[in-house]
Amino acid sequence: MKDNRRRDFMKKMAGLGVLGLAAVGTVYAGKALLPDELRLRPPGAVEEYDFLALCVKCGQCLQVCPYDSIILEDIDGKAGVGTAYIEPRRRGCYLCELFPCILACPSGALDHDKADIEHIHMGVAVVANESACLALYNKPVPDWAIDRIYEHTTVLTPEERRTKKIKDIPNPSEKRELQIKLLKKVEQYRGKQCTMCADLCPYFPDPSQAIGMIKKGQGYVPEIREKCVGCGACVELCPTDVLKVIPRATYDEVYGKKG
Repeated sequence: MKDNRRRDFMKKMAGLGVLGLAAVGTVYAGKALLPDELRLRPPGAVEEYDFLALCVKCGQCLQVCPYDSIILEDIDGKAGVGTAYIEPRRRGCYLCELFPCILACPSGALDHDKADIEHIHMGVAVVANESACLALYNKPVPDWAIDRIYEHTTVLTPEERRTKKIKDIPNPSEKRELQIKLLKKVEQYRGKQCTMCADLCPYFPDPSQAIGMIKKGQGYVPEIREKCVGCGACVELCPTDVLKVIPRATYDEVYGKKG
């Protein structure tokens, strides 16, 4: 099995020329190359050891990401330096239906056979700080929580970001249209009851299978459900850091099997 996997990897690297060969020095160097802290990898990422070996740090996945969710690990990333990851508090993944990041990956670090929601598994969300949830106390979403998402929206002009007013621009790019659509959805919660984590979950076809709000006391709190894929959108949208994502973890590992 391991020999076959190595052969497959070398075939992929041969097809990538000099860029691919630059990554060979880190191939299967083992656990010593695993970063101290697991990063949330883009959709379709293979197992972490294989990902570190296969990712050629080309940045093509982040170039095609409509939401600018993907970034590259900086020099502090140790063995993972230059590899693609997602920092959900900065910008979650919004599960594009065609998963362009997977299709753009030239090395197999993002598995082309997993470019479907049924095969996407990035991790699992957890309710890490329930007592901070605004919905628990029926508190409205404050302005600063909405304004923060404007800072995450890279397609805005400086004026739009400053005034928090979106302008109609002739012939907008698909990226702008998608990011503005999300921003407008978020804007609807300004000063209203906070249920953004559940309402704006991008899991399809039914977000309620991944997260929902349940009654607790006089208010509500989020509940993570079996279909959660750890995309981190809820983490970005949550005003008060209630939610976290555990990369690579499964629902069963965190919450236990039902039945």
